[in-house]
Amino acid sequence: MDHYRVVRESQAALQATIDFGSKQLASLGWQSAPGSEADREIANTEVGSAGPWGDRPPRTAYAASNLMMTAVLDDLCSLRKILDDTMPVMGPTIVSRSAIEIASTVWWLMEPRIGVRRRVCRELVVSLTSARRAKQVAEGMQNTGYHLSRPEISAAVSDALQQEADVLRRISDLGIAPATGGKFDPKIENEQASNATEATEALLRAAAPINAPPGTVYRVYSAVMHGELYGLMNFMTLGVSSTGGPVLHWHLPPDVLDSTVQITIVAFQQVYQRIAKVLGWSPLPGDLWDAKIRKIYLQGPRGN
Repeated sequence: MDHYRVVRESQAALQATIDFGSKQLASLGWQSAPGSEADREIANTEVGSAGPWGDRPPRTAYAASNLMMTAVLDDLCSLRKILDDTMPVMGPTIVSRSAIEIASTVWWLMEPRIGVRRRVCRELVVSLTSARRAKQVAEGMQNTGYHLSRPEISAAVSDALQQEADVLRRISDLGIAPATGGKFDPKIENEQASNATEATEALLRAAAPINAPPGTVYRVYSAVMHGELYGLMNFMTLGVSSTGGPVLHWHLPPDVLDSTVQITIVAFQQVYQRIAKVLGWSPLPGDLWDAKIRKIYLQGPRGN
């Protein structure tokens, strides 16, 4: 596999995905089509202890997904920028792992046909976990007194300490039973998020070949991220020194780069399809983008 061809194809495929994603997902409101799942969820008849739900709870779930997809697109932009004839060896894999993990949460949150109550409970699971993580960090800063050194840090600590109470109040106001489960693994009604590895495997399973373990690529990327020897050895190639003896070269194999970019694009594709289905968006833009990606990999990018 030729390194330079992989770089050019990866650059073209990522740019096409960034252009498509930025256009399709840029709207802060993520407008739902009439008669779509989202349209029905917005018009829900759920009633909580504070009164009718209204459109805010489901819109909050869509807003959380929007925020996370903004981060996924940012990772795609980062991946595109570090691609060159020469590039950091570990960089593409590390950025790809971030994009896939974030995308897996959106994939779970935007599952079609689950109904407004389950979707809102999933958003509350994500928000409560995040709030408790933020509180853990804030308490650590508070215990050291570091937050007192600058007003803006003190304000951020105060905000982080309040987030959990805000989420718990939302749960109560919506008439949903209190969260159970672990502190960082909460369960709200019957909704509980999987760990990162399981969530990513679920995301990739739909697109992976039948004979390919869906979590294999992710597990290797995770190993790279955490400095596991078996992960880092993917970047070592046996060569011959000037004296004729064996020597190991630290480099980025083209097949690793190719699979890194393609699996990241696949993750984006799977999540976008779910978002489009729930919001009732036309499949045409996604089909055109998919055709462009296939053309890039079949024929190579034009002008290179």
